[in-house]
Amino acid sequence: MTKSIYLDPNEIRKPGNITFKNIPMNQYQKRMKDVLDEYSSEELINIYYDMLTIREFETMMQDLRLTGKYCEVAYNYSGPAHLGIGQESAAVGQAYLLDRDDVIFGNHRSHAELIAKGFSALRKLDKETLQSVMEENSDRYDVVVKHFQMDTVEMAKRFYLYGIMAEIFGRKNGFAKGLGNSMHAFFIPFGVYPNNAIVGGSAPIAAGAALYKKIMEKKGIVIANAGDGSLGCGPVWEAMNFAAMDQYNTLWDKKGGLPVLFNFNNNGYGMGGQTHGETMAYQELARVGAGINPEAMHAERVDGFNVFAVIDALKRKKQLLQEGKGPALLDVITYRFSGHSTSDANPNRTMEEIQAWRDQDAIADYERQLIDNNIATSKELELIKTNITEMMLSVFKLAIDENVSPRMDILSEPDGIEKYMFSNETAQKLADGEPDVIGKKEDNIRYQRLQKKAEADSRMVKNYRHPQWYR
Repeated sequence: MTKSIYLDPNEIRKPGNITFKNIPMNQYQKRMKDVLDEYSSEELINIYYDMLTIREFETMMQDLRLTGKYCEVAYNYSGPAHLGIGQESAAVGQAYLLDRDDVIFGNHRSHAELIAKGFSALRKLDKETLQSVMEENSDRYDVVVKHFQMDTVEMAKRFYLYGIMAEIFGRKNGFAKGLGNSMHAFFIPFGVYPNNAIVGGSAPIAAGAALYKKIMEKKGIVIANAGDGSLGCGPVWEAMNFAAMDQYNTLWDKKGGLPVLFNFNNNGYGMGGQTHGETMAYQELARVGAGINPEAMHAERVDGFNVFAVIDALKRKKQLLQEGKGPALLDVITYRFSGHSTSDANPNRTMEEIQAWRDQDAIADYERQLIDNNIATSKELELIKTNITEMMLSVFKLAIDENVSPRMDILSEPDGIEKYMFSNETAQKLADGEPDVIGKKEDNIRYQRLQKKAEADSRMVKNYRHPQWYR
């Protein structure tokens, strides 16, 4: 394979300089007044709705861990709560143009991506398909349809939130039977693949998923969501290099890099401390793209507090990836008002810094823009807030009700965990219309080579033992 690439010593030893592409930083400066012709009023309200839903969901999680109740309803939740309160616009902007064929992988702080991607996907499905998706997940649908009678899309929102909550609270009706919890939640029908508790763990998994999409010529792109602290992890660098290998353009018949976006939610901090100026060397995260390939991974820094800037960046990167010019990298500036988890007290940050970012809260700023541009009145926005809180509370009550949402009974179902593992089954095909993944071993090239080697070794042994060898 590599024998077809000639390494010319005269070229390689020639003196010269390596030049680097300029990497854009926060170039998009448009606000709502500048994009009114690009979005309908309904679309602008949906963006607000999704950001607010994420904020309310994570406020619920925070309240449960700190006070033991949400909206005065008590519940003892002792599980993990890695919150991203403040980062909502980055997640909603990312998901806005994605559909169910675009898949995301996240990390331990992915409630926002989980909700934003799901809501974006369900809105893009026709009602018949959406209804079918819910009915195929009867453990959750049977609960919500019994307690809510409403439009299909509104039902789907509650169906989705219920599946997430039931999962986080360890209930059998959760998307992973309550076995995955907060850091491993997923819903594949909406293109939301499992999150990962390992720092940067999404990167190599997403690169593999993108390789699959490239080989099988599947629709959509793959996004690896990770934090800025993950760039201290080797597998993240390995995944980016793997996704950008030269051979995709030099040796493969189907040219083009992998359709994967490495999306770094850069909130300035990792578990070990402040990434800018302390624990990392890059200063501006987008710079690292230049260390991977000549295109610098088409890297850029984007203002994650401006939801329109994130949407614009994803629109451009998605097109680029679909054209086989991947991989790509985004350094999305954002900030979390909450700590690393609800068990810390922000030891790395001053209250002055946190307040400075709160003063520029993306949701509050977006709300002002809606009013200033006559998209909605303050009274209408207050009603949206009330409706979201009521939705969250009603779903929350169902998810914590032992009669409605029981836990898995391991004693009566001792194989409960085993039977939900992928390792406990075989599959002839990954999906309809795809080639067999399990075939006859005689047809396997590796097996054929081993057989030839074994036959050659057998002949050698036979000749070695032949009498003529002793003459």
